[in-house]
Amino acid sequence: MVQQKCQVDEVTVSVVWNKLMNITREVGERVVHGAQSYVMANARDLGPVLLDKNGHIVCQVEYLPCHCLVAEIPTRAILKKFGKLEKGDMVLGNDGHILQSGHLPDWTFLVPVYYGDELVFYYHFRGHMADSGGAFSGSYFPQAYDCISEGINIPPIKLIEKGKIDEKAREIIFDNIRTSAAVWSDCMVIYGSIQRAQEDIRALIDKYGLDTVKACCDEMMVRGEQAMRAEISQIPEGEYTGECAVDSDGTVMDRPAWVRVKLTVKGDEMTFDFSDSMDQVDFVNSPLGNTYCFTYFPIFYATDPDLPHNHGALIPIKIIAPAGKIVNPTRPATYGACGCSTATEITDAVTQALSKATEKAQGVSSRHYSIDVTGRVPIKDPRSGQDIEYFAAPFLEEGGSGAVKGHDGWDGVCGTVLTGVVLRGSVEVCELLMPFYWEWLNMAKDMEGPGEFIGARGCTASRWCTAMEGARTILMAGDASGTFFPPAGAGGAPYAPTGDLYLKRAGKKEKEFFPTMSMAPMYAGDILYTECMGAGGWGNPLDRDPEKIRLDVRDELITAERARNVYGVVIDPKSLTDNPEDVAIDYKATRELREKLKKDPRTRHPDLVRDDVRAGKISVQEARDKYAVVIKEDDGRRVIDYKATEKLRPH
Repeated sequence: MVQQKCQVDEVTVSVVWNKLMNITREVGERVVHGAQSYVMANARDLGPVLLDKNGHIVCQVEYLPCHCLVAEIPTRAILKKFGKLEKGDMVLGNDGHILQSGHLPDWTFLVPVYYGDELVFYYHFRGHMADSGGAFSGSYFPQAYDCISEGINIPPIKLIEKGKIDEKAREIIFDNIRTSAAVWSDCMVIYGSIQRAQEDIRALIDKYGLDTVKACCDEMMVRGEQAMRAEISQIPEGEYTGECAVDSDGTVMDRPAWVRVKLTVKGDEMTFDFSDSMDQVDFVNSPLGNTYCFTYFPIFYATDPDLPHNHGALIPIKIIAPAGKIVNPTRPATYGACGCSTATEITDAVTQALSKATEKAQGVSSRHYSIDVTGRVPIKDPRSGQDIEYFAAPFLEEGGSGAVKGHDGWDGVCGTVLTGVVLRGSVEVCELLMPFYWEWLNMAKDMEGPGEFIGARGCTASRWCTAMEGARTILMAGDASGTFFPPAGAGGAPYAPTGDLYLKRAGKKEKEFFPTMSMAPMYAGDILYTECMGAGGWGNPLDRDPEKIRLDVRDELITAERARNVYGVVIDPKSLTDNPEDVAIDYKATRELREKLKKDPRTRHPDLVRDDVRAGKISVQEARDKYAVVIKEDDGRRVIDYKATEKLRPH
């Protein structure tokens, strides 16, 4: 543990720290307002991070964790290749097997920050670009058999060296992507924004002195480590496990891709071991940095929100992820879905383990369930003379955050990997950009994650295709999962519901099941129906305040049947009139029912039933008949069939 006495007064530490945070925040804001990429400009799908000259995170701010918490690993790879970067350099890369960062659409930029002739900081920036080559814009297409077919793999390269653009490198890269003018513009916006940040940092150093600024950063590192160690030391020592699966790997559609973790807490340190995870498969593999990021993510959820999210806070956390596993793939494995789907399952598995260790753990947020779209419109762009090409992630059909002890989850702040940082999409902007219109977009009834404190509610939507003749419109469900594996609750809460996707083709009456990790063409009149699940709750649903249930029944967010079966709250049937304000609780019947349900074996947590089956304490048949938990074989072990269990249990 690092211990040192700060040589700077508290006020100066606070002022310098917050100024660096704000300078970093402004790096992102300038890109948001100047980007051509739909997802950077309209959804804030980006993240700037300030690191010290050794590549350690100094500060990060309110942008996507997948772009921020990952920063040290790609920075390490870049500095290993080039050594210390020089003034005016900008390194660009997206190769997940070298940078070990994430999927190809998320480009990494590293720029040094000098004060005079002294290297002081680095800015790491990662953002989702409009295109990265490959078979289709967006790169969310499964069944690519290697990473080369997913898109252009850019090793770390000095796109700008000492302030001068490498035109040969630029030509090679940008001749191999679509919408190259827009992507180049975004690269320059990022570089320019960081240049402005350098000026602000130099002004800060001019005011306080280089030694003072360094001392303030060192102090915040120490505080980060001390605070994290204090949080961990409150957790009982022991081993805790969690597991979750992506619906499929996009190639073998009925084969889930399992992430498993064992958390070991010892003293003021914790270790997360993913060795029992599945071997690498297709499409959903998670490069090491992505795995680190989404292991850190639920830890910060379960600790003091004022804890500095810097290198110091990461020191007491150890991660084991053997090469060749789904959580650390080797070349030429594909990894297109890692940022949206497998990231969620890593977060879920870690959250399950943390939930067994601490009451501070949060229920898992809804899965990312808003399907991306890519295509080409037969309208000539007057600037290029080419048909208009586009990729867009709507971020509309999303749920929200999981519950914590004392608080319900937040509705409508998007899924696990988005954390309320990505802006929920604008229907109007989406309809301007994409050949779709949304007939409805509503909160889903009976789709919240149950608990004493409920997870955010799900969402239901109807998306109609309005593509013109000759257009190519392709749905990409490679960023979605959760049809078969629902978000976990915390504090003993059961699982949230699962989701469902359906297509209805023009002229047909019947809807057809649309699997995640797949693609499908869309034509005028086709409809995508989305039933996004809610988020994980916290605590026993039978302990929820009955008045909160009454209000949800009044507001038609929960049916009287679900109020009774899941929460043990009996709504007086005579109160269900045309006036919702008449809804009333039968308190006597509620007390009696809750006592009865607490003794009902069907309310036992499914994980406990599964563990008893694995230990040989009960049979698979008893799990089904007595506890209403359906157990099946998968990947060499007994696992829960969540879809079947959901139908069998009171809901």
